[in-house]
Amino acid sequence: MAFFTIHPAPGLRPAQRRRASRDGPVAVATPRPHRQMLAAAGFTEVTETDCTDGFAATTRAWIQQWDASHSGLAALLGEQEVAERQANRRAQLRAIEDGILARSLFTAVRP
Repeated sequence: MAFFTIHPAPGLRPAQRRRASRDGPVAVATPRPHRQMLAAAGFTEVTETDCTDGFAATTRAWIQQWDASHSGLAALLGEQEVAERQANRRAQLRAIEDGILARSLFTAVRP
């Protein structure tokens, strides 16, 4: 199995984990770290590759492009929707830059 996921960075304090859950996608609020969940499901040879730098770059580009296309997006989605999505993306970027959110590629084998 192989998958990318956005998750809380390791070693966070409880307040930081709450922030990761608030500022990241819904799936960030996992009950346990992905390595533990994969092991509990019987997977072995679990590897994790940190892809956080690319995640930050993609988030920055997404914000920039939405800013550049603001008027057209506001006409399609409404001003409030565009503003909310951009605010959420900016909060996510701050969490990435503060070391709260990470993105990783996990691979694992199920014997």
